[in-house]
Amino acid sequence: MKEKISARAAGVSSFRVKVLLVVLSLFAAPLSFSESAYVPPDKLIMVWDYIQKKEDNVNPGKRIIHTGLDVISPTWFSIKNGNGDVSSLADTNYVKWAHDNGIKVWALFENASDNQLTFNALSGKTGRERIITKIAGLAREYNLDGINIDFEFMSPVSGKLFEQFIVELYGKLKPLGITLSVDIPVPISGIRRIFDIALVAGNSDYIVTMAYDQHYSESKVIGPTASIDWVKQGIEDALRYVPHDKIILGIPFYTRVWLEDRESGKLQITSELKGMKEAYEMFNGTASIWWRDDETKQIYAEFERGLKCYKAWLEDDHSLSLKLDVVNDYELAGMSAWRSGWEWPKVWDMINAYFQ
Repeated sequence: MKEKISARAAGVSSFRVKVLLVVLSLFAAPLSFSESAYVPPDKLIMVWDYIQKKEDNVNPGKRIIHTGLDVISPTWFSIKNGNGDVSSLADTNYVKWAHDNGIKVWALFENASDNQLTFNALSGKTGRERIITKIAGLAREYNLDGINIDFEFMSPVSGKLFEQFIVELYGKLKPLGITLSVDIPVPISGIRRIFDIALVAGNSDYIVTMAYDQHYSESKVIGPTASIDWVKQGIEDALRYVPHDKIILGIPFYTRVWLEDRESGKLQITSELKGMKEAYEMFNGTASIWWRDDETKQIYAEFERGLKCYKAWLEDDHSLSLKLDVVNDYELAGMSAWRSGWEWPKVWDMINAYFQ
C-alpha cells in the first residue's frame, strides 16, 4: 500500500474552548451488513491498520481501542496476479474484536502500486469479474462492513480500466449494504489525468483524500509531509469533483525525517518515516533549532552530528488540530489517519473531543 509510503456551525467559541482543554492535557452488540443499513456518524473517524502478515492480526499492539474510533481499515487484500486472483490476510477474530467494540471494518484492497499488474488484472472482463466476485465473497465471509480501495501509480490506460472496475464493483457491493471508499492522493491534478474523479466519486460512498506525502523520498527538495495550506488546497481541488459530504480527509500520524549527509564530500539526501511520538522524541532535547514554522504550522527542528544534519517538520497536537479544523470548515464527512500505532497515545482523546 503506502508506506504512505489527502461554514462553521454556530456556537463554535464554546466548542473550541472544550477542544483546547483536551489539547492541553495531551502531553501531561455489532450489526451485520445484512441486518441493518449503515448510518454514518456526524463525523466519521477512521484509521488504517498496517497488516503485513497473518500474525499481525493477533498482535496485542493491534488490539487497542481508540477513543471515538468509528472505522478501522486493515490492509488485508491485494491483487495477486494478472488473472484476477486476490490475496488475503483477513482474520475472523479481528473482525469480531472490532465489532464487539463498536468499530466498523473496511478492509483495504490494493494493487501493490504496480501499474502492469493492475492493467493485466483489469483489462479483461473475466479478470474484473473474478476480482469483484472474490472481494464480495470475502466481505460476506468475514462479515465486513466496507471495502477501501487503494490503487496507486496507474497509467491513464490503467486508469480507464479502473473506472470500469469501480462502476462494476459498486454495483455488486451496494445491494449487499457494503460501503465502498476509494483513496486518492493529494494533489489531485495528477490523478485527473489518470481517471475521472467525478465518475469514481459517483460510484462509491466515500472518497478518501490522502493529504500527506507532500514531500516524499524521491522529492527534489526536502520539506514537510503535510503543511496546512497544501492540505486545504487539496480539499478545495477535490471539492470541484466530489460532494463535501463524501470526502474523508486523510491525515498523517507520521513525519519524514530528512538526513543531509556530507561525509563523502558530496551532499547525499535520504529520508525515513517516523511516527509522531518517535520523531518528536528524536529531536526533543537534541535539536539545535526548534521553532513553530508559521508557513506550515508545524514544528521545524534540526540537529547535527558531525557532517550529518537531521531535519524534520513535526506533527504535533497543534498541527493536527488545524487539520481537524479543515474537516469542520469544509463540512467534510470525516477523517482517516495513516496509520494506527504511529500517533501519540492520547491523540485520540483530542480527536474524539473535537468531533463530539
